[in-house]
Amino acid sequence: MKAIVMAGGEGTRLRPLTEGRPKPMTEMLGKPVLGRTVELLKKYGVTNICFTLRYLPEMIKDEFGDGAKLGVTIEHRVEKSPLGTAGSVRACRDFTGDEDVLIISGDGVCDFDLGALFAFHREHKAEATIAIYEQTEPTSFGLVIADGDGRVRAFSEKPSWENVTTSMVNTGVYVLSPAAVDMIPEGREYDFGKDLFPRLLREGRGLWAYEATGYWRDIGSPEAYRQCCMDLISGKTGIDLDARELSPGVWSQIELRGVKLRPPVYVGEGCVVSPGAELGPGAVISRGSKIGPGAVITDSVINGADVRADCRIEGAIVGRDAVVENDARILTGAVIGDGAVIGAGSLVEPGVRIWSKRKTAPGRKISVSMTDASPDIGPEFIKDHILRAAPKRALTPETAVAIGAVLGKLGRTGIAHTGGETARLIADAIACGVTSSGGEACVPDCDFEAELSFAGRVFSFAAGAFVRETGEELTVTFFGSSGVAAGTELRRKLRPALFGERPAMEEKTGTVSRITGTPRVYISGIEDEIRAIYSGARRVKISVRGTGAENRAVRCVLAGLDHEVTSGKGLPAFTAGVGGFDLVCRDERGRELDSTKTALLAALSAMRLGVDTIAAPAWLPHAAEKLGTRYGCKLLPAESGEGAELYKRQRFLYDAAAASAVIAAAMAKDGAEMTRLIDDLPPFAKEKRRVEIASGARAMREMARSAEFAAELTGGLRFKTGLGWAMVAPDFEGKSLILRAEAEDKTRAAELTRELERRVRKLT
Repeated sequence: MKAIVMAGGEGTRLRPLTEGRPKPMTEMLGKPVLGRTVELLKKYGVTNICFTLRYLPEMIKDEFGDGAKLGVTIEHRVEKSPLGTAGSVRACRDFTGDEDVLIISGDGVCDFDLGALFAFHREHKAEATIAIYEQTEPTSFGLVIADGDGRVRAFSEKPSWENVTTSMVNTGVYVLSPAAVDMIPEGREYDFGKDLFPRLLREGRGLWAYEATGYWRDIGSPEAYRQCCMDLISGKTGIDLDARELSPGVWSQIELRGVKLRPPVYVGEGCVVSPGAELGPGAVISRGSKIGPGAVITDSVINGADVRADCRIEGAIVGRDAVVENDARILTGAVIGDGAVIGAGSLVEPGVRIWSKRKTAPGRKISVSMTDASPDIGPEFIKDHILRAAPKRALTPETAVAIGAVLGKLGRTGIAHTGGETARLIADAIACGVTSSGGEACVPDCDFEAELSFAGRVFSFAAGAFVRETGEELTVTFFGSSGVAAGTELRRKLRPALFGERPAMEEKTGTVSRITGTPRVYISGIEDEIRAIYSGARRVKISVRGTGAENRAVRCVLAGLDHEVTSGKGLPAFTAGVGGFDLVCRDERGRELDSTKTALLAALSAMRLGVDTIAAPAWLPHAAEKLGTRYGCKLLPAESGEGAELYKRQRFLYDAAAASAVIAAAMAKDGAEMTRLIDDLPPFAKEKRRVEIASGARAMREMARSAEFAAELTGGLRFKTGLGWAMVAPDFEGKSLILRAEAEDKTRAAELTRELERRVRKLT
């Protein structure tokens, strides 16, 4: 029989153990867990193997190659796009041929009798056989309900305890016939538990469950991984430890002298364990580890780390090349990533995770996880005011509490969320942090970010945080005083919280207050803003095409202003973007304006309605200046001074509902179609380019001093040439410069961008 090994897992829940490596490459007693799977297959005569890969596939290819050094034959198949558990198997149809195939996970540990599984499958002439296993905590798994003879009757995917009907779980070990493989659609995402097996069940096909005995554990979390290591050295599995048993329960590849040993203990090759150290009960000291005199290791896994004198590590995991300096203590559930350094005399509290290569100061008490800010590891700022966590688990409640503690120091903080239970959890944790620092956490019933921004102005919030959950991603959008988008200063204050630092809890705990009716306040507030600009009787017929709370709000605002909101061809149409800030409009001819051009259309509409001063943000096209000249409207920079205060009140520049309302008002006032308003916009085109530099601040300073860049210094370095306008500004990390150019057409904008880059490189 051939085998397909599912080895594409990223292992996000295992981080930092899987930081920089696929989950199947997680080290277990000196070798990757995927290697344990290959050994099991070889034991039962399965030597023709195919790995399905996705995350960091080259690392697995380099380690296993063609399998010759292990005495097997290995093929590698890399998924270019996610195909699901079953879809990835279907992509290997040419490998499986016309015989049954074993499917097994490359990131679990088991010692099942595969021969008995094969025999069961053949005996029952099954089209698919699922290996099931008893779990005392089954709610984290898919449950399989089978008859006494093994025929599958039902599934229950990760049920709550009140819906648990069996303790037998799906292990992800299957045997499939060619007919079952052929039922999987080609080239699209398809899952065993959600798609193929339910289909087999519905169609009354031969779907059977084999009740496996022995050992099986999914190492999906650090605690599961640590416990699996403890099980291996405790003799709970039939897996060979590749070491001599020096005494009952003490397995070692080196000689141990002067070391106090309490079994079970495992010590790998190349380790150095100093006399006076104490190992066990429950100590896995993997290859290359160093254990200093007086160090005590219990119920822990040390994967090639340097643990120095008099340290105590209890129920923890320490990664390769990490250093635990003298007299440090690491407690139950803590995980220390590869290359991290724990300062002398430090205390790492239970459950804390320290990401790879992070360092802690000596004598420090570490109670909050310290993560890295790279996009695939921990939360990162994608803009000054937007924090992104993908996967969403990268933003922990502990970090959210630390974020809230920073916001609470600023004063009254508004907090809202949407999208799911994880978003609710993180929002609640932020509120806890606010109160821990003595602040007032206000929880309005906002449905999207623009509503919270408006509430910030109405209820005088000093800060705000809106948590949005979308699939496996979380974003937190931060607001400053009066609901404006937060800037660099708040991001700077928040960054230490992402690395585990948390302000001290105040003696006086803050309060939590809840505000209801915010959506109505938002809608009526926008209506009042527009009525103050235009109060005429004429109305227009218009369409709102988008879905979600943001577009419901646009409909309500327009209807509240007595416009006819309907559907049909040939009507002007609006669509609000996620969050409620960006607006896209389409005129009667079907021409569509993106959000930037729509903002310019909103500014034009306000001018036509008689607004004589507009706060122009840096991103607003410079074509607005031509409009200002044409309509006698003064433009103020929105980034500072009088313009900044005005910008807060002119929501039509940055709020979808307000922008739609001001455009509709301009159409109503002049009795004009949207087409005529768009035709009134000056032609313009934009170009953007990024230039990598060593220091954004230094580069900006040099350019500001140069005569070539004599210009206003608002929202970046701007200047005007015969071709058009140009702007230079660092990105929000300061690691590159963003060059933007605007001219009457794309050719001139591109030419201006090239000229701008030439000047920048000359100076930097």
